[in-house]
Amino acid sequence: MSSMRILKGGAKAPQVLAVTSGKGGVGKTLTTVNLAMAARRQGKSVLIFDGDMGLANVDIVLGLKSRYNIRDVLDGHAMLKDILVKHPLGIDLIPSGSGISSLTRLSHVQKQQIIEQIHQLDQAYDLVLIDTGAGIAENVTHFCKAADLTLVVTTPEPHAITDAYALIKVLAEDHGIKSLHLLINQTRSDGEGLKIMTRIAEVAMRFLDVRVQYAGYVPFDHQVTKSVMLRRAASDESTHTIAGQAWAQTARRLFGGHETTRVHSDVQELWHSLLWQQPSRAEGVS
Repeated sequence: MSSMRILKGGAKAPQVLAVTSGKGGVGKTLTTVNLAMAARRQGKSVLIFDGDMGLANVDIVLGLKSRYNIRDVLDGHAMLKDILVKHPLGIDLIPSGSGISSLTRLSHVQKQQIIEQIHQLDQAYDLVLIDTGAGIAENVTHFCKAADLTLVVTTPEPHAITDAYALIKVLAEDHGIKSLHLLINQTRSDGEGLKIMTRIAEVAMRFLDVRVQYAGYVPFDHQVTKSVMLRRAASDESTHTIAGQAWAQTARRLFGGHETTRVHSDVQELWHSLLWQQPSRAEGVS
């Protein structure tokens, strides 16, 4: 796939995947990072946008130190091109920061400021991964609605499953998202992930008329915990673990097939959608 410019208005938009979850602690950020590495190995140019404004930690998982973040751009202390962090494996990151207000609550001037600086990024991307926050907050659902694909991550733990379904319900009923993908993380057996997926998919179709597609499962892997503690979750070694291979298979399912229908016609429309909240179906149009 040829690279696509992100700085020119009218350029073709990259594919956008929002990685989200009903609750924290299910491996959402690890999934984002590992999908990014797998997509990079597929030959795609990849940008991660850390969309968790409250508890941003993609830079930590990647083992990177970011001197600046979105807050510095909004305060006028740095340009967007200055906060872009590059990982040795070829993944770029726009870092967020803890305690930053939702992007949907930024002022018009602040949003316009980011839009203008995005056009100054002299970089091409085929894929943008948004690591959203967890739960059903406005910022989470907003990013899911703006993306081409939404991936919900859960674990076999009952509360995680319940919260994942609650998120799917909100996305469907309040935001009109009728098709998404589901990844079961930290499974204990080969059949456990498929069993959970089947149950959620059947209930979602019956009561919400939502198509939940199976993105795959990731087995519980002690090596993942060890690599996170060593800040080496994103490394050549991690791609060869049991979990790393499972994430790679999920990436092939998500990015290796036919071109996904894009929500946005060009780069300018994409970033305008990410920064400007559109009224949900429940809210109506004022």
